[in-house]
Amino acid sequence: MKSKLVFFVLSLMLFQVAQAQTLGVKGGINFANMTFSTSGMDFSPKSIFGIHVGPIAEFEIQESLYFNTGILYSLKGYKMKMDFMGETADVNVKFNYLDIPLNIAYKHALNETSKLFVQAGPYLGYALSGKGDSDGETEDIEFGDGEMKRIDFGLGIGAGVEYGSIAASLSYELGLANVADDNDVTIKNKVFQISVAYMLGK
Repeated sequence: MKSKLVFFVLSLMLFQVAQAQTLGVKGGINFANMTFSTSGMDFSPKSIFGIHVGPIAEFEIQESLYFNTGILYSLKGYKMKMDFMGETADVNVKFNYLDIPLNIAYKHALNETSKLFVQAGPYLGYALSGKGDSDGETEDIEFGDGEMKRIDFGLGIGAGVEYGSIAASLSYELGLANVADDNDVTIKNKVFQISVAYMLGK
């Protein structure tokens, strides 16, 4: 059922992109992490370095106000040093996500070619796959059956500058969904992004 919902949303987004006033491509780097909480205990993993990339689309709502979206591949996860019975292991976990941001942006013109902008809105994420590495031993992460959920959602905020066809931005995604398929564990995504976008036809 969830896979059908994601397929429907992706199909709708592809239709919206095809109808967009301005199309482009966006890419950049992620500083991704996850928060963990279980049985009153909180864990503090460290961030991993990843990328995000994909097509984007923009619609003008009215003067200075825009709606933008896209379909972005995004690498998320965390790393942590685990201690168990006197043994220490370095754990690295990575997830391959497809993210669909839904942002409202306000742009302020600095001159004829440059604009400052701020944006905010929800996002929907779908985990394509995941892998965990512990001291060189790698295994695939399972979804469902008490392990992880594929569906993620949250809020994103960002700001940047646009110069002609190029836009550079900083943004932050705060995951609101518990992506752990276990009622006793809470795991949420959080990602800081540095991005550059190129808009066609501007």
